[in-house]
Amino acid sequence: MIVLEYIWILPLLFLRRRWSLILFALAYIVVYIFDILYWIKQFYHYDNIVEFIEILRFIPHAPKLYWLFITVFVLYLAISLFLILKYIVRLCSGRMIWSLGLLYLIFSVFFFDYRGVNLSNRYQTTGWWGSYYETIKNLKFNHEFFWRGTVKPEFYDWPHGGVLQKQIDMQNPPKKILFILNESWGMFIPEHGAVNPSVDAPLINIPNVQLIAQGENPALHSTIMGELRELCDLKAKSSNFILGPFDKFTQCVPVHLQKEGYLVQAFHGSYSKMYDRKDWYPHMGLQNARFFPQFSNIKQCHSFPGACDYNIVHDVSAANKAAQGKSFIYWLTLDTHHPYSEKDILGNYTYDCKQPIFDGRQEACRNLNLQHQFFTVLANEIKAGGFKDTDIVVVGDHSPPIMLDKYKDSFKEDSVPFIHVRVH
Repeated sequence: MIVLEYIWILPLLFLRRRWSLILFALAYIVVYIFDILYWIKQFYHYDNIVEFIEILRFIPHAPKLYWLFITVFVLYLAISLFLILKYIVRLCSGRMIWSLGLLYLIFSVFFFDYRGVNLSNRYQTTGWWGSYYETIKNLKFNHEFFWRGTVKPEFYDWPHGGVLQKQIDMQNPPKKILFILNESWGMFIPEHGAVNPSVDAPLINIPNVQLIAQGENPALHSTIMGELRELCDLKAKSSNFILGPFDKFTQCVPVHLQKEGYLVQAFHGSYSKMYDRKDWYPHMGLQNARFFPQFSNIKQCHSFPGACDYNIVHDVSAANKAAQGKSFIYWLTLDTHHPYSEKDILGNYTYDCKQPIFDGRQEACRNLNLQHQFFTVLANEIKAGGFKDTDIVVVGDHSPPIMLDKYKDSFKEDSVPFIHVRVH
């Protein structure tokens, strides 16, 4: 793949003047940073540079894999720039500018139409010209939305409907509801007929648990969009939820249930500042929310900075049991976040990652093991007497992102599984 931004700055190198080489080095660093930002956006969705900088605050708690990436990025930048300024510059001359000008002309005349590339997907770089087409063709988008982050979300109805309001009769809701938005729970494609049913099987194979429904539902690309989809049946044009307005949040499930006299509580293992949840959760009816470190056990897991779900489940169960009247608990899980750390897998693997089905799909295999572990943990809590007389709805927030696997097609991109059970 050719990233044309690097070609545009070559004339500064060809001039071989001290001032031009300094400008080239600065321009190279800037282009490299933006190139990396576009690459990251393919796997870890963010909508504006301000939001990305906010996420950087959590780097000290990031998995070692992310630190490895940072080290590689910095070393590559330093080494490549050194080699260019030390050796490659010796091969350059001012006469090369004319040849480069011809290349510019050829590109402008023959390739600037983008050859029919579908530009609707702004979350990946496509074609020979790398991120260049994104920067130019979506100039207004990038300027107003991606870099400045000033576009309001403009909430509107999600046409497919969320699982929660499909499964729970809002006119006559059960007395106790536990709704779990399960991080990166997806529909595994290879031999899905055998693997997918086994992931949540621990939740079904309990004598006092009744299966109400299970299946899959359309989904969006990020966790907070999944929250909006499931809790409010809404969609948004941006992830800048903090900008409001919040008039449509009156249709959110927690708001409705509060009016019906329900005690509404929320649990999430990460920090309240992540995606500014502390600011917009109350508008969604989630005023009583517990984030890290507001738990009885604040041991942190490795896949993402925050408390471990296998410990949080006890706090969630205790809150459900303590509720004397009508209760709605929302739990956004965390441990199954990319990179699906093997350090978070307790005991033996349920799915042997050495099996042929997982050849080139190691990230996918670890995800499935963590998902099965989550449902086992939830099932064990039920067996221990937790969540009695409670309807439990579990749904994936988005398809699991796959970064390092040879095969990137392990999970369906646009739908997630769900299961609805009733504990007697």
